[in-house]
Amino acid sequence: MNGAILILEDNKETSNLLKAALENEGFKAVCKDTIRAGKEFLQRHRPALAILDLALPDGNGLEVCALIRADPMLAKTPIIALTGLTGFRDKKKGFDTGVDQYLGKPLEVEELLLWVKALLRRTQWHAQGWALPVFGDLRICAESYLVRFRNKSISNLTRREFELLYFLVRTSPRLAARQTIIAEVWETAAVHNLVDTHIHNLRLKLPPPLAARIQSVPGKGFRYLQPA
Repeated sequence: MNGAILILEDNKETSNLLKAALENEGFKAVCKDTIRAGKEFLQRHRPALAILDLALPDGNGLEVCALIRADPMLAKTPIIALTGLTGFRDKKKGFDTGVDQYLGKPLEVEELLLWVKALLRRTQWHAQGWALPVFGDLRICAESYLVRFRNKSISNLTRREFELLYFLVRTSPRLAARQTIIAEVWETAAVHNLVDTHIHNLRLKLPPPLAARIQSVPGKGFRYLQPA
């Protein structure tokens, strides 16, 4: 069922509630209750969005998250994690794996619907595709999630790193505060320290001349600045 929302949740009452709420909003939804069943579904279908319970009978839902992010055909799928574990370390592990948003249990269905709509809007924005030359030596393509710098491809960026780089380039030379990046780029509720982590990882993956253009301004945020 391509284009449906995958609900990976072993509690039947919860999965039925989510399915009914989503279908009431006009979405298609399909429910699976184990990691194995979720993986089998993903082998045949491309969901529009995935809602993953992290505590499943046969393992952690992050296994499915990692599978989605590793598959070029599925990598752009928005992912919402449902969990009672909302501490910093748990969130960091999830965000590093590729989760777009954490929602705690007990679940607020109205909040989940808001996030589903927000993440799907962002996906539609990316699907429009763009190619942006910057200062003559940098090109970014959202359709393929690739970056080319001085005619060399950079294809090892995570989704968040890619979106972070594009946002900083697109808004250059304007400073971007951490909260702005969290709200406008990732549309999530991540803690501020995660921005610094992603900036650090992004710089490590970029060629040094390109990484040097990402500047940190103490107390203000970050910006992309082409050297004179």
